[in-house]
Amino acid sequence: MSRKVGIIVSVVLAVVFTLGIMFAANQKYADVKRTVDAVKVVQFIPQGSEIKPEQVTTVKVPEALAKDLVKNPNDIVGKTAKVSMVEGQYVYLNSAEGKAKNPNMVEVCVPVDLSSSANVTAGDTVDIYMVDKGAEGRQAVEIYRGARVLHSYDQQGKEISPVQKVEAADAVSPQSMRVPAAVSVEVPKEAAAAIVQAGSKKAVYLVKAN
Repeated sequence: MSRKVGIIVSVVLAVVFTLGIMFAANQKYADVKRTVDAVKVVQFIPQGSEIKPEQVTTVKVPEALAKDLVKNPNDIVGKTAKVSMVEGQYVYLNSAEGKAKNPNMVEVCVPVDLSSSANVTAGDTVDIYMVDKGAEGRQAVEIYRGARVLHSYDQQGKEISPVQKVEAADAVSPQSMRVPAAVSVEVPKEAAAAIVQAGSKKAVYLVKAN
């Protein structure tokens, strides 16, 4: 009799154990299926630039993977990007800040081509030169040293992302549109006039700093 009782108890325990495993598995599966909103980048965001509404969107991700992600775009739109963010990546907490712009610095956009742009993208640091094409020997004069590149635009006015940047040897291909046609730099107010004047003559040459 005691042997039968032992068998019955063992069977009951086995059933309970199996049900417990199934419940735990179902719970984990439910946790994986549970999703929340997360902010994702849809346009390249350069470091130091203001995050605009059209540069981000919200997508559904598993709740377990969203712990360190920004959930609401309103939490970052209008703030300054601490790091560059490429298209397709998720926005992590503390990757943007509400830092005010330096009132002594301004943004200047100048026309460039393959040779004069140094093939720069946002985040690069450049020295800015003016080349007097009318002078004998085409003399170059340094206008400003250590300018931060805020934006680099292609011939269609689209931002060139560093992950899409082409090498100079490849950029001469007619099929390639990733050649800078205009570059926006951050410079002190007192240097802006000279850079604008040189840009109006298409005489700006950028030298990428190390």
